[in-house]
Amino acid sequence: MNGDSIPADELWVLSYYRASELAGALLFGRLARRTIDPEMAALLTDHFAEEARHAQLWTQTIRRLGHWPIRITETYQSRYAREIGLPTSIPQILVLTRVFEERICHHFSRHARRPNTHPAVKETLLTMLRDESQHLDWVGKKLAEYEIAGVADIAGLTRSYREADERIYRDVLIHEKRLWDFLGAAAPAGSVA
Repeated sequence: MNGDSIPADELWVLSYYRASELAGALLFGRLARRTIDPEMAALLTDHFAEEARHAQLWTQTIRRLGHWPIRITETYQSRYAREIGLPTSIPQILVLTRVFEERICHHFSRHARRPNTHPAVKETLLTMLRDESQHLDWVGKKLAEYEIAGVADIAGLTRSYREADERIYRDVLIHEKRLWDFLGAAAPAGSVA
């Protein structure tokens, strides 16, 4: 396919998805190396590998559409870090992961239903959605264990993180067709002004 198969705005969005998946992979990789709980280390390693595979899928999709990914330094996760700070415990990380994965499922479903979504993009979105449900499953099970053990206020953390996520997502949606504004970058040639 040629480089005109998706508009410049869509390339920014796909590159943003890719960058966010890379950020998630790096985070889970670091956590897997640091945890002393062997079960959690295995779960985090699996999650790391899945996020890295997702970044590669977005890279392949972008390449299949005749483009190179745009370098994105601001991700959804970096917005979380500014909004709520860095999580310092495994329960906090898992609650944030659940909130984020739920958001991804909602947003990717919405994107896949758009009438003009390129078939290659839709295929990648649907692949991601299948994987995200597995992430939500293992994270939910671990959070239930923590809640039963009274290790953390899971309900309070969830409420707080969902409120932050709503604020971040509203900001992202305002800029969705002008993602470069959201990211503080120059508008691409041929973009919608």
